[in-house]
Amino acid sequence: MTTMSSTTGRLDIGRVIQETFAVLGRNFVTFLVLAAILVGLPALLSGYLNMTYMRAGVLFAWQSYAGSFLAAIGLYILQGTVIYGTVTELNGKPASIGACLSVGLSSFLPLLVIGILSYLAIVLGMILLVVPGLMILVAWIVAVPVYVAERPGLFAVFGRSAALTRGNRWRIFAVLILYLVAFVIIEALAGVFGNASRIASGAGIPMFQALLLLPLIAIASGMLTSAGIATLYVELRRVNEGVGPADLAAVFD
Repeated sequence: MTTMSSTTGRLDIGRVIQETFAVLGRNFVTFLVLAAILVGLPALLSGYLNMTYMRAGVLFAWQSYAGSFLAAIGLYILQGTVIYGTVTELNGKPASIGACLSVGLSSFLPLLVIGILSYLAIVLGMILLVVPGLMILVAWIVAVPVYVAERPGLFAVFGRSAALTRGNRWRIFAVLILYLVAFVIIEALAGVFGNASRIASGAGIPMFQALLLLPLIAIASGMLTSAGIATLYVELRRVNEGVGPADLAAVFD
């Protein structure tokens, strides 16, 4: 169990990263199963449909994007399940898969709206010379944990997230860059492994990527992203408000 102090101060990047991997390690099986269900299966469906339509010579088919959409929505639900699991685990009470899923699925529609609004705002910001999109991404990065743990009004989550991240956004941006580097390394290693497997077996790399590599990458990135955002939220509450896991866990009682 991690002891969270009630002092205030600036966000410690090293602490966020350390806590993220510590939480992942202590809840690996639970988070792995949740990620496999919520993002791995949709990624598998997306890969299968894309491969099927590409082999049929169809480059653009709405069915091929269904799995991608489900995976994107599943990632927001995964964040909801992981924030519950992270808070309860930091409070010394490891959460079950069923309890985590119950919390995430009970917030499905609000998380869907938050996900769609966040996506549209970030994309629009990216169109406007990229920088506004990055600013929105950083400011709203803990919108999902805010909703799950605090249950403010649906549109108030964005203002609340912006308030929590204010004063630490450059540090949060630095954490995002580190996570991005990790994702690039994971995908690069997966690509090398995929090419080696294709050469060894003679199998077609599209099938190998679509039905194995891409779902595995989705699961790994989903676990890391969700645990990272959950830990970031807990740390922001600690440094800004002196609130620890015991106080946050009381919300779920």
